[in-house]
Amino acid sequence: METKNNKINKFWKGVTFEDVMVFERPDNYIVKSSVYSDAMPTPVLTANKSFILGYTDEDFGVYNNLPAIIFDDFTTDSKYVDFPFKIKSSAIKILKSKNADVADLKFLFEVMKLTKFPTGNHKRYYISQYQKQTINLPPLKEQQKIAEILSVVDEDIEKTKATIKATEKLKRGLMQELFTRGIGHAKFKQTNIGIIPDSWELVPLSRIRDFVTSGSRGWAKYYADEGSLFIRVTNLSKKTTAIDLSDVKYVSVKNVGEGLRTKVKIGDIVISITADLGRIGLIDERFSDAYVSQHVALVRFKAGHVLPEYVAEYFQSVTAQIQFLGSNEGATKQGLSLISVEKIIIPVPDIVEQEKIAEILSSVDEKISINKKLLAKQTELKKGLMQDLLSGNKRVQS
Repeated sequence: METKNNKINKFWKGVTFEDVMVFERPDNYIVKSSVYSDAMPTPVLTANKSFILGYTDEDFGVYNNLPAIIFDDFTTDSKYVDFPFKIKSSAIKILKSKNADVADLKFLFEVMKLTKFPTGNHKRYYISQYQKQTINLPPLKEQQKIAEILSVVDEDIEKTKATIKATEKLKRGLMQELFTRGIGHAKFKQTNIGIIPDSWELVPLSRIRDFVTSGSRGWAKYYADEGSLFIRVTNLSKKTTAIDLSDVKYVSVKNVGEGLRTKVKIGDIVISITADLGRIGLIDERFSDAYVSQHVALVRFKAGHVLPEYVAEYFQSVTAQIQFLGSNEGATKQGLSLISVEKIIIPVPDIVEQEKIAEILSSVDEKISINKKLLAKQTELKKGLMQDLLSGNKRVQS
Protein backbone atom coordinates (compact mmCIF):
# COMPACT_ATOMS: atom_id res chain seq x y z
CA MET A 1 0.00 0.00 0.00
CA GLU A 2 2.05 2.91 -1.30
CA THR A 3 1.66 6.50 -0.09
CA LYS A 4 1.75 9.57 -2.29
CA ASN A 5 2.79 11.78 0.60
CA ASN A 6 6.59 11.99 0.53
CA LYS A 7 6.65 13.84 3.85
CA ILE A 8 5.71 10.73 5.79
CA ASN A 9 8.66 8.69 4.53
CA LYS A 10 10.77 9.85 7.48
CA PHE A 11 8.08 8.66 9.93
CA TRP A 12 6.66 5.58 8.22
CA LYS A 13 8.62 2.60 6.95
CA GLY A 14 7.90 -0.08 4.40
CA VAL A 15 7.61 -3.59 5.83
CA THR A 16 5.99 -6.85 4.79
CA PHE A 17 3.32 -8.68 6.77
CA GLU A 18 5.95 -11.37 7.30
CA ASP A 19 8.20 -8.80 9.03
CA VAL A 20 5.61 -7.88 11.63
CA MET A 21 3.30 -10.91 12.03
CA VAL A 22 3.66 -14.57 12.90
CA PHE A 23 1.14 -17.28 12.08
CA GLU A 24 0.02 -20.46 13.80
CA ARG A 25 -1.72 -23.43 12.20
CA PRO A 26 -5.17 -24.14 13.66
CA ASP A 27 -4.67 -27.89 14.20
CA ASN A 28 -4.88 -27.71 18.00
CA TYR A 29 -8.07 -25.63 17.92
CA ILE A 30 -10.25 -27.38 15.33
CA VAL A 31 -13.67 -28.41 16.63
CA LYS A 32 -14.35 -32.14 16.54
CA SER A 33 -18.12 -32.19 17.00
CA SER A 34 -20.53 -30.88 14.36
CA VAL A 35 -23.30 -30.44 16.93
CA TYR A 36 -23.76 -26.75 17.73
CA SER A 37 -26.16 -24.97 20.04
CA ASP A 38 -26.63 -21.37 21.12
CA ALA A 39 -26.77 -22.70 24.68
CA MET A 40 -23.14 -23.89 24.45
CA PRO A 41 -20.31 -21.57 25.54
CA THR A 42 -17.57 -21.52 22.90
CA PRO A 43 -18.02 -20.00 19.41
CA VAL A 44 -16.77 -21.89 16.36
CA LEU A 45 -15.39 -19.41 13.84
CA THR A 46 -14.69 -18.98 10.16
CA ALA A 47 -12.93 -15.99 8.61
CA ASN A 48 -15.62 -15.60 5.97
CA LYS A 49 -18.89 -13.66 6.08
CA SER A 50 -20.77 -15.99 8.44
CA PHE A 51 -17.97 -15.61 11.07
CA ILE A 52 -19.68 -17.49 13.94
CA LEU A 53 -20.82 -20.87 12.63
CA GLY A 54 -22.29 -21.96 15.96
CA TYR A 55 -21.35 -22.76 19.55
CA THR A 56 -19.74 -25.90 20.99
CA ASP A 57 -19.40 -27.35 24.48
CA GLU A 58 -15.90 -28.67 23.80
CA ASP A 59 -13.68 -27.34 26.59
CA PHE A 60 -10.36 -28.48 25.08
CA GLY A 61 -8.32 -26.84 22.34
CA VAL A 62 -9.89 -23.42 22.91
CA TYR A 63 -7.77 -20.54 21.61
CA ASN A 64 -7.12 -17.99 24.38
CA ASN A 65 -4.02 -16.04 23.29
CA LEU A 66 -6.04 -12.93 22.47
CA PRO A 67 -6.49 -10.79 20.51
CA ALA A 68 -5.76 -12.57 17.23
CA ILE A 69 -6.58 -12.41 13.55
CA ILE A 70 -8.06 -15.45 11.82
CA PHE A 71 -7.18 -15.66 8.13
CA ASP A 72 -8.73 -17.90 5.46
CA ASP A 73 -5.83 -19.20 3.41
CA PHE A 74 -8.00 -19.73 0.31
CA THR A 75 -10.11 -16.56 0.21
CA THR A 76 -7.77 -14.20 2.20
CA ASP A 77 -10.79 -13.11 4.28
CA SER A 78 -9.92 -12.19 7.84
CA LYS A 79 -11.55 -11.40 11.19
CA TYR A 80 -10.21 -9.68 14.32
CA VAL A 81 -11.10 -11.76 17.39
CA ASP A 82 -10.88 -10.73 21.04
CA PHE A 83 -12.77 -13.63 22.66
CA PRO A 84 -11.93 -17.35 23.15
CA PHE A 85 -12.83 -19.53 20.15
CA LYS A 86 -12.44 -22.74 18.22
CA ILE A 87 -11.93 -23.14 14.47
CA LYS A 88 -13.89 -25.17 11.92
CA SER A 89 -11.48 -25.31 8.97
CA SER A 90 -7.86 -26.36 8.64
CA ALA A 91 -7.52 -23.61 6.00
CA ILE A 92 -7.48 -20.96 8.75
CA LYS A 93 -4.26 -19.38 9.93
CA ILE A 94 -4.12 -17.57 13.28
CA LEU A 95 -2.07 -14.37 13.08
CA LYS A 96 -0.39 -12.41 15.88
CA SER A 97 1.90 -9.40 16.00
CA LYS A 98 5.53 -10.51 16.04
CA ASN A 99 6.42 -7.70 18.44
CA ALA A 100 3.62 -5.70 20.12
CA ASP A 101 6.09 -2.87 20.79
CA VAL A 102 6.55 -2.41 17.03
CA ALA A 103 3.25 -3.33 15.37
CA ASP A 104 -0.27 -3.01 16.78
CA LEU A 105 -2.42 -6.01 15.79
CA LYS A 106 -5.65 -4.02 15.32
CA PHE A 107 -3.81 -1.58 13.05
CA LEU A 108 -2.46 -4.50 11.00
CA PHE A 109 -5.98 -5.91 10.70
CA GLU A 110 -7.28 -2.60 9.33
CA VAL A 111 -4.41 -2.56 6.81
CA MET A 112 -5.32 -6.11 5.75
CA LYS A 113 -8.91 -5.05 5.07
CA LEU A 114 -7.65 -2.33 2.75
CA THR A 115 -5.09 -4.55 1.03
CA LYS A 116 -6.04 -5.52 -2.52
CA PHE A 117 -5.17 -9.14 -3.22
CA PRO A 118 -6.36 -11.16 -6.25
CA THR A 119 -7.77 -14.62 -5.53
CA GLY A 120 -9.62 -17.16 -7.64
CA ASN A 121 -7.51 -20.28 -7.84
CA HIS A 122 -8.19 -22.83 -5.12
CA LYS A 123 -4.82 -22.67 -3.41
CA ARG A 124 -3.30 -21.43 -0.17
CA TYR A 125 -1.98 -17.88 -0.37
CA TYR A 126 -0.56 -16.74 2.97
CA ILE A 127 2.92 -18.28 3.01
CA SER A 128 3.64 -18.10 -0.71
CA GLN A 129 2.25 -14.63 -1.49
CA TYR A 130 0.13 -12.74 1.00
CA GLN A 131 2.63 -12.33 3.83
CA LYS A 132 5.22 -10.96 1.39
CA GLN A 133 3.16 -7.88 0.52
CA THR A 134 4.63 -4.52 1.49
CA ILE A 135 2.72 -2.11 3.73
CA ASN A 136 3.52 1.27 5.27
CA LEU A 137 4.00 1.17 9.04
CA PRO A 138 3.87 4.37 11.13
CA PRO A 139 5.27 4.66 14.68
CA LEU A 140 3.47 2.49 17.26
CA LYS A 141 1.59 5.32 18.99
CA GLU A 142 0.26 6.55 15.64
CA GLN A 143 -0.80 3.00 14.75
CA GLN A 144 -2.70 2.76 18.03
CA LYS A 145 -4.41 6.11 17.50
CA ILE A 146 -5.48 5.16 13.97
CA ALA A 147 -6.82 1.82 15.23
CA GLU A 148 -8.69 3.62 18.02
CA ILE A 149 -10.36 6.04 15.58
CA LEU A 150 -11.43 3.22 13.25
CA SER A 151 -12.65 1.14 16.20
CA VAL A 152 -15.01 3.95 17.27
CA VAL A 153 -16.57 3.94 13.79
CA ASP A 154 -16.75 0.13 13.92
CA GLU A 155 -18.65 0.34 17.21
CA ASP A 156 -21.20 2.70 15.64
CA ILE A 157 -21.56 0.36 12.66
CA GLU A 158 -22.13 -2.65 14.93
CA LYS A 159 -24.74 -0.74 16.97
CA THR A 160 -26.63 0.12 13.78
CA LYS A 161 -26.44 -3.48 12.57
CA ALA A 162 -27.79 -4.64 15.94
CA THR A 163 -30.67 -2.15 15.69
CA ILE A 164 -31.53 -3.40 12.19
CA LYS A 165 -31.41 -7.02 13.35
CA ALA A 166 -33.62 -6.31 16.38
CA THR A 167 -36.13 -4.39 14.25
CA GLU A 168 -36.28 -7.19 11.70
CA LYS A 169 -36.92 -9.65 14.54
CA LEU A 170 -39.70 -7.39 15.84
CA LYS A 171 -41.27 -7.34 12.39
CA ARG A 172 -41.21 -11.14 12.11
CA GLY A 173 -43.08 -11.40 15.40
CA LEU A 174 -45.64 -8.80 14.37
CA MET A 175 -46.22 -10.52 11.03
CA GLN A 176 -46.80 -13.87 12.69
CA GLU A 177 -49.39 -12.27 14.99
CA LEU A 178 -51.13 -10.02 12.46
CA PHE A 179 -51.45 -12.57 9.63
CA THR A 180 -52.84 -15.30 11.92
CA ARG A 181 -54.77 -13.39 14.61
CA GLY A 182 -55.58 -10.15 12.81
CA ILE A 183 -56.72 -7.15 14.88
CA GLY A 184 -59.51 -7.53 17.45
CA HIS A 185 -60.88 -10.95 16.44
CA ALA A 186 -62.43 -13.53 18.76
CA LYS A 187 -63.31 -16.30 16.30
CA PHE A 188 -60.81 -18.17 14.13
CA LYS A 189 -60.79 -20.99 11.60
CA GLN A 190 -58.28 -23.58 10.46
CA THR A 191 -57.35 -23.35 6.76
CA ASN A 192 -54.84 -25.03 4.48
CA ILE A 193 -52.41 -22.16 5.16
CA GLY A 194 -52.99 -22.11 8.93
CA ILE A 195 -55.27 -20.36 11.42
CA ILE A 196 -56.85 -17.05 10.37
CA PRO A 197 -59.77 -14.94 11.67
CA ASP A 198 -63.16 -16.43 10.85
CA SER A 199 -64.24 -13.39 8.80
CA TRP A 200 -61.19 -13.43 6.52
CA GLU A 201 -61.37 -14.88 3.02
CA LEU A 202 -58.68 -16.97 1.29
CA VAL A 203 -58.11 -15.70 -2.24
CA PRO A 204 -55.68 -16.90 -4.95
CA LEU A 205 -53.65 -14.11 -6.49
CA SER A 206 -55.20 -14.88 -9.87
CA ARG A 207 -58.57 -13.52 -8.63
CA ILE A 208 -57.29 -10.09 -7.57
CA ARG A 209 -54.50 -9.37 -10.02
CA ASP A 210 -54.87 -7.27 -13.16
CA PHE A 211 -51.91 -9.10 -14.68
CA VAL A 212 -48.65 -10.85 -13.79
CA THR A 213 -45.62 -10.65 -16.06
CA SER A 214 -41.83 -10.65 -16.00
CA GLY A 215 -39.09 -8.71 -17.70
CA SER A 216 -37.58 -9.50 -21.09
CA ARG A 217 -34.23 -11.13 -21.74
CA GLY A 218 -31.24 -9.28 -23.08
CA TRP A 219 -31.45 -6.24 -20.81
CA ALA A 220 -27.68 -5.97 -20.39
CA LYS A 221 -27.30 -4.33 -23.80
CA TYR A 222 -29.50 -1.45 -22.60
CA TYR A 223 -27.45 -0.66 -19.47
CA ALA A 224 -26.43 3.00 -19.30
CA ASP A 225 -24.89 5.53 -16.90
CA GLU A 226 -28.26 7.24 -16.65
CA GLY A 227 -31.82 6.66 -17.79
CA SER A 228 -34.63 4.59 -16.29
CA LEU A 229 -34.17 2.67 -13.05
CA PHE A 230 -33.80 -1.06 -13.59
CA ILE A 231 -35.06 -3.30 -10.78
CA ARG A 232 -33.14 -6.55 -10.22
CA VAL A 233 -33.29 -9.34 -7.64
CA THR A 234 -30.48 -7.70 -5.66
CA ASN A 235 -32.69 -4.64 -5.11
CA LEU A 236 -35.38 -6.72 -3.36
CA SER A 237 -35.60 -8.13 0.17
CA LYS A 238 -37.38 -10.65 2.38
CA LYS A 239 -37.22 -8.33 5.38
CA THR A 240 -38.69 -5.07 4.15
CA THR A 241 -40.89 -4.02 1.23
CA ALA A 242 -38.67 -1.01 0.49
CA ILE A 243 -36.62 -1.40 -2.69
CA ASP A 244 -32.89 -0.97 -2.11
CA LEU A 245 -31.21 1.57 -4.38
CA SER A 246 -27.67 1.19 -3.00
CA ASP A 247 -26.70 -0.98 -5.98
CA VAL A 248 -28.79 0.36 -8.81
CA LYS A 249 -28.52 0.06 -12.57
CA TYR A 250 -30.08 2.16 -15.32
CA VAL A 251 -31.28 1.33 -18.80
CA SER A 252 -31.55 3.55 -21.86
CA VAL A 253 -35.02 2.96 -23.29
CA LYS A 254 -34.75 4.79 -26.60
CA ASN A 255 -35.99 2.70 -29.50
CA VAL A 256 -36.29 -0.44 -27.41
CA GLY A 257 -39.95 -0.98 -28.19
CA GLU A 258 -41.57 -4.22 -27.10
CA GLY A 259 -38.61 -5.17 -24.92
CA LEU A 260 -39.86 -2.73 -22.31
CA ARG A 261 -43.36 -4.01 -21.75
CA THR A 262 -42.71 -4.26 -18.01
CA LYS A 263 -42.67 -0.62 -17.04
CA VAL A 264 -43.87 -0.39 -13.44
CA LYS A 265 -46.60 1.71 -11.84
CA ILE A 266 -47.02 2.88 -8.25
CA GLY A 267 -48.71 0.09 -6.30
CA ASP A 268 -47.16 -2.76 -8.30
CA ILE A 269 -45.42 -5.53 -6.39
CA VAL A 270 -42.22 -7.10 -7.73
CA ILE A 271 -41.10 -10.60 -6.74
CA SER A 272 -37.86 -12.48 -7.40
CA ILE A 273 -38.64 -15.67 -9.33
CA THR A 274 -35.16 -17.13 -9.81
CA ALA A 275 -32.25 -17.88 -7.47
CA ASP A 276 -33.30 -16.39 -4.11
CA LEU A 277 -37.04 -16.89 -4.55
CA GLY A 278 -39.57 -14.66 -2.82
CA ARG A 279 -37.72 -11.38 -2.43
CA ILE A 280 -40.28 -8.59 -2.46
CA GLY A 281 -40.48 -4.91 -3.38
CA LEU A 282 -43.36 -2.43 -3.41
CA ILE A 283 -43.28 0.20 -6.15
CA ASP A 284 -43.61 3.74 -4.79
CA GLU A 285 -43.25 7.25 -6.23
CA ARG A 286 -39.48 6.87 -6.69
CA PHE A 287 -40.13 4.42 -9.54
CA SER A 288 -42.36 6.32 -11.93
CA ASP A 289 -40.00 5.41 -14.77
CA ALA A 290 -38.57 1.98 -13.95
CA TYR A 291 -38.46 -1.49 -15.51
CA VAL A 292 -37.87 -5.01 -14.18
CA SER A 293 -35.40 -7.73 -15.10
CA GLN A 294 -36.34 -11.14 -16.49
CA HIS A 295 -35.70 -12.63 -13.03
CA VAL A 296 -38.45 -10.51 -11.47
CA ALA A 297 -42.23 -10.94 -11.68
CA LEU A 298 -44.38 -7.82 -11.73
CA VAL A 299 -47.85 -8.06 -10.16
CA ARG A 300 -50.48 -5.39 -10.81
CA PHE A 301 -53.83 -5.53 -8.97
CA LYS A 302 -57.41 -4.84 -9.94
CA ALA A 303 -58.56 -1.56 -8.46
CA GLY A 304 -60.44 -1.76 -5.15
CA HIS A 305 -59.89 -5.43 -4.36
CA VAL A 306 -56.85 -5.32 -2.06
CA LEU A 307 -54.27 -2.83 -0.84
CA PRO A 308 -50.91 -3.53 -2.50
CA GLU A 309 -49.20 -2.43 0.75
CA TYR A 310 -51.03 -5.20 2.63
CA VAL A 311 -50.23 -7.89 0.05
CA ALA A 312 -46.57 -6.86 -0.14
CA GLU A 313 -46.25 -7.25 3.63
CA TYR A 314 -48.05 -10.60 3.55
CA PHE A 315 -45.71 -11.87 0.82
CA GLN A 316 -42.84 -11.53 3.32
CA SER A 317 -44.57 -13.64 5.96
CA VAL A 318 -43.46 -17.20 6.70
CA THR A 319 -46.75 -18.55 5.32
CA ALA A 320 -46.32 -16.80 1.95
CA GLN A 321 -42.60 -17.64 1.71
CA ILE A 322 -43.41 -21.33 2.20
CA GLN A 323 -45.84 -21.06 -0.71
CA PHE A 324 -43.20 -19.39 -2.91
CA LEU A 325 -40.66 -22.10 -2.16
CA GLY A 326 -43.19 -24.90 -2.61
CA SER A 327 -44.74 -23.65 -5.86
CA ASN A 328 -42.62 -25.21 -8.57
CA GLU A 329 -45.16 -26.14 -11.24
CA GLY A 330 -43.77 -25.21 -14.62
CA ALA A 331 -40.65 -23.74 -13.05
CA THR A 332 -37.03 -24.42 -13.85
CA LYS A 333 -34.62 -25.51 -11.12
CA GLN A 334 -34.62 -22.82 -8.41
CA GLY A 335 -37.16 -20.86 -10.41
CA LEU A 336 -40.80 -19.93 -10.05
CA SER A 337 -43.20 -19.81 -12.99
CA LEU A 338 -45.73 -16.98 -13.41
CA ILE A 339 -48.49 -19.60 -13.25
CA SER A 340 -47.18 -20.61 -9.82
CA VAL A 341 -47.11 -16.97 -8.70
CA GLU A 342 -50.79 -16.63 -9.58
CA LYS A 343 -51.65 -19.65 -7.40
CA ILE A 344 -50.30 -18.05 -4.21
CA ILE A 345 -53.10 -17.95 -1.61
CA ILE A 346 -53.66 -14.67 0.26
CA PRO A 347 -55.74 -14.23 3.45
CA VAL A 348 -57.84 -11.12 2.87
CA PRO A 349 -59.54 -9.10 5.64
CA ASP A 350 -61.71 -6.06 4.94
CA ILE A 351 -60.05 -2.93 3.58
CA VAL A 352 -60.03 -1.14 6.94
CA GLU A 353 -58.14 -3.98 8.62
CA GLN A 354 -55.79 -4.27 5.64
CA GLU A 355 -54.94 -0.60 6.12
CA LYS A 356 -54.25 -1.04 9.83
CA ILE A 357 -52.02 -4.07 9.31
CA ALA A 358 -50.14 -2.39 6.46
CA GLU A 359 -49.62 0.78 8.54
CA ILE A 360 -48.21 -1.15 11.50
CA LEU A 361 -45.75 -3.13 9.39
CA SER A 362 -44.88 -0.19 7.14
CA SER A 363 -43.83 1.84 10.18
CA VAL A 364 -41.39 -0.94 11.09
CA ASP A 365 -40.16 -1.03 7.47
CA GLU A 366 -39.47 2.70 7.71
CA LYS A 367 -37.33 2.21 10.79
CA ILE A 368 -35.40 -0.57 9.04
CA SER A 369 -34.92 1.63 5.96
CA ILE A 370 -33.68 4.61 8.02
CA ASN A 371 -31.12 2.47 9.81
CA LYS A 372 -29.95 0.84 6.58
CA LYS A 373 -29.32 4.29 5.13
CA LEU A 374 -27.42 5.21 8.29
CA LEU A 375 -25.39 2.02 8.00
CA ALA A 376 -24.49 2.85 4.39
CA LYS A 377 -23.26 6.31 5.47
CA GLN A 378 -21.23 4.86 8.34
CA THR A 379 -19.69 2.28 6.03
CA GLU A 380 -18.69 4.97 3.52
CA LEU A 381 -17.22 7.06 6.36
CA LYS A 382 -15.14 4.08 7.47
CA LYS A 383 -13.87 3.49 3.92
CA GLY A 384 -12.85 7.14 3.59
CA LEU A 385 -11.08 7.16 6.94
CA MET A 386 -9.24 3.96 6.07
CA GLN A 387 -8.04 5.40 2.77
CA ASP A 388 -6.82 8.59 4.45
CA LEU A 389 -5.38 7.26 7.71
CA LEU A 390 -3.83 4.01 6.51
CA SER A 391 -2.13 5.69 3.58
CA GLY A 392 -0.73 8.52 5.67
CA ASN A 393 -2.48 11.16 3.58
CA LYS A 394 -3.94 12.39 6.87
CA ARG A 395 -1.85 12.23 10.03
CA VAL A 396 -3.12 11.85 13.58
CA GLN A 397 -1.61 13.15 16.77
CA SER A 398 0.00 10.25 18.60
